[in-house]
Amino acid sequence: MKKTIYVWLVRVISWLAHFRTTDRVIYLMSFADNLDFIRQLNQRIPGRLTVYYLPSASKGAAQLTQIGIATQPFHDSIRFALTGVPAITRATDIYIDNYYGFTAGLTRRSSQRLIQLWHAAGAVKTFGWGDPQTAQRPADDRRRFQAVYDQITDYVVGSDKMGTIFAASYHVPKTRMRVLGYPRSDRYCESGWVTRTTTAIYQKYPEFKQQEVILYAPTYRAGVQLTLPADFDQLKLRPDQRLVIKLHPHLADQERDLQARYPDQVTLVPEFSTDELLTVANTLISDYSSVVFDYALLPNCQKIVFYVFDWDHYKREVGLQADFKDWAPGPFVMTMAALNQVLAMPATSLQLVRFNQLWNTRNDGHAIERTLAYFYPQAIETETS
Repeated sequence: MKKTIYVWLVRVISWLAHFRTTDRVIYLMSFADNLDFIRQLNQRIPGRLTVYYLPSASKGAAQLTQIGIATQPFHDSIRFALTGVPAITRATDIYIDNYYGFTAGLTRRSSQRLIQLWHAAGAVKTFGWGDPQTAQRPADDRRRFQAVYDQITDYVVGSDKMGTIFAASYHVPKTRMRVLGYPRSDRYCESGWVTRTTTAIYQKYPEFKQQEVILYAPTYRAGVQLTLPADFDQLKLRPDQRLVIKLHPHLADQERDLQARYPDQVTLVPEFSTDELLTVANTLISDYSSVVFDYALLPNCQKIVFYVFDWDHYKREVGLQADFKDWAPGPFVMTMAALNQVLAMPATSLQLVRFNQLWNTRNDGHAIERTLAYFYPQAIETETS
């Protein structure tokens, strides 16, 4: 009920504000891992960009502020409805990196673009109308969900596959899909970024150079807990193998608990993000996380294992793409014995060509360039004239 009233308030304020327009561009940021795109966007449209950021992205916002990009903290509140919503309503373009419920109430002009830059290159889990929980939500919630999806004019994706999933999951026309590439993926194709990142990691952890680094990066689970199976202590590693566990940032305390519980199995690397650790990982253990789409772009990608010990529960409660097992570029294991067996096997050539053709079609290191050229061709003309 509160959300319905809040969207109603946004609708009233947005309608009152929409009679005036500006040339501002707004970026709504909940993930601080698309900073390269934001920097280049600011260069393309100098003086026009404002980044509104949630508390979870405050560190990234601080980096943007240091280089002169206007930033503004926000969260759903009366104050934001009164001050932020008018500015967003009057903007020329609005970028979003996540689901923002308040956008259901925006009065959007026909010339105004609401552009989605999602926070993952591909999808293992179902979402939107594909989520098995959605049908059980109240009617008001379901109407609000669809109102948010309908507001989005442009969905930037890295493949036809991802575009098809968005169209089906959000019940929107496929003509709204822009297969330009996933901007955040550019870093994985940039040798300079990869070299700088690996150098920094090896300086801090020189032993990784002589070891097979196995990165375990499970997906974020509702309830903010990861409960490992009872047989996890039976994990067997060779002396030259090192298991690094990287959980969601909200689970830092649980990471430390896991290391204390399994001191011989678990290594923590708090100084570096999952994205960065992918550059030194010889093997990735995941489950339903989109991290596999990023890892497949790196030259050091040797082995991917899907450790899905809670498969039945997860498929029933959260939902998985129906063809997941058809395109997954690695084996599925449900027990520690099976995982040990896979880890003991030498790395073989992964069948990544077909996988990358399906999911990383336009994720070739030029996604930012293409995306900016698509939305701001006039800026390129000005620069070259």
